[in-house]
Amino acid sequence: MTVDLIHGPTEADWLEVKRRALVTVGKRPMDKPRSEWRKAILRARHSPIRYLVYSYYIHDIPTWVATHLVRHHVGIQPYVKSQRNDRQHDYDRNAARQDAPVDMIIDVNAEALQTLANKRLCNKAARETQEVVREMCRLAVEHTPEMLSVLVPECVRHGGICYEMQSCKEDGNVYA
Repeated sequence: MTVDLIHGPTEADWLEVKRRALVTVGKRPMDKPRSEWRKAILRARHSPIRYLVYSYYIHDIPTWVATHLVRHHVGIQPYVKSQRNDRQHDYDRNAARQDAPVDMIIDVNAEALQTLANKRLCNKAARETQEVVREMCRLAVEHTPEMLSVLVPECVRHGGICYEMQSCKEDGNVYA
């Protein structure tokens, strides 16, 4: 599996986030948002951060891992290579294994990327899914350093408290 960031938020996108935040209090942006402001609005998960979109190209991902990336997450738009028999001739879709590799592009807004990290960096998530999400997060932080503190497992987000029905701590495992 390989993960590439093919698009990330621009300075113009950040200005639009600030514009959307300020319009709610009757103001207009006078300058571009500073790093501390960016960190604060990301931590707060205020709705204007949904304007920030990351696009990833993921190559040779097992079908079941692709499913983990798109399940239960509002703010994610996947584009997955079709397995339909009339669109590909590598295998019979009806007999395909769940690990049949597919390529996909996934567009995800900043809030949804945080949620994805919270759920899929958890030790209860499949190792392969954790690997893909960890790389997505690494690339997002490389592009947007302000994302570093918010792309964490749910237990880290909640100060070490796990709200999963079966915590990984019950397995003798803790997030490191």
